[in-house]
This record gives sequence, structure tokens and C-alpha cells, in this order.
Amino acid sequence: MSRKKTMDQSQLFYETEKLILESGYAGFHFKALSERLGVARSTIYNYYTNKEELITDYMLHLLNGVVEKMEQVEKEEEPLKYLIYLWSRYAHMHQMLQIMPYIDQHSTARVEENIKKMFALFHEMKQKIESILKDGQNQGEIRTDIQMKTLVGLVMATVQVPVQHTSQSQWIEEVYQLVAHGLKKEK
Repeated sequence: MSRKKTMDQSQLFYETEKLILESGYAGFHFKALSERLGVARSTIYNYYTNKEELITDYMLHLLNGVVEKMEQVEKEEEPLKYLIYLWSRYAHMHQMLQIMPYIDQHSTARVEENIKKMFALFHEMKQKIESILKDGQNQGEIRTDIQMKTLVGLVMATVQVPVQHTSQSQWIEEVYQLVAHGLKKEK
């Protein structure tokens, strides 16, 4: 009897992300993924009942990574700038999350549980960003005349700003300047 081939989770998630970014949700299927990984489709089915389970597991992994790294933000000398740096490292997150409406969120109990955890992580991310911004306000570095939900939304939306046109460090500085000082030309 032959031994079943196992999969490396980091490689599985890497190829899952790559395939989704290249082909979208509709083009993502276990056959294409198994070819990339060099395993039989049955190997993937040993771990996941359907693509929704795999995709939500991957997205949960992605969000956990972001939230974990956000713990470092408040310890940085320039927390807002570091937060923008962190966002630049996860710029693909927005594109990945755009497939959420296409996922059958009730396909299995595992998917339902993953979705609940993902929404809890989104909430935690927003709370962490709000905490960073409130600290900035308390230190007189961030304006207080704009509603906090607007400020949090603006910071979260920076993940959609394209990075390809410049270096990552230049992008971070430009986005930081826009978030910190706005669009208005200084006099």
C-alpha cells in the first residue's frame, strides 16, 4: 500500500493565494491547486471538504497574521507610519477579501465557524487601529475634529492604494503623509 502524500500548510496557503489572485474565485478549484502542489486532488480532499473550507481557512490564517503583527504597532516610535507599513505588507488582503460575497458561507460547519472568527478578527483589527489613533489624538498628533469611524475607515482603506508604481518605502512615506496631513497643500 502506498503512503499518502502530505501537504505543507504554508505552501498550500501560498499556492491558494496565488491561484485566487490569478484566477479569481470562479477559477479556483482543487484540480488546478493540486497541479501546482504536485499532489493528487484526493490529498487536498483529505484536509478540506470543499474550496470554501480551504479559502476561509486561508483567509483566517491571513487575518490572524495581520492581527498578530498589529501587536507591534503600539510599541513603535511612529505607530501610524508602522501601521501603514504593515498594511503595505498585506496589500493583497483587500483583493482576497473581495471574494467573500461569492463564498457559500453555510456550506459546512467549518466554513460557518471560520466566517465567525474572521468577523471577530476584523472587529479586533478595527479596535486596534482605533486605539492607535486615540493614542495619537491624546498626544496631539492626530486631529480630533473627524469622527473616529471615518479615521479608522481611512486607515483601513489605504490597503487599496496601489504599491506597484513606486518602491515600498516611498509608498509608505507618501501614504503616511496623506493620512497624517491630508491632500491640502501646505502654505
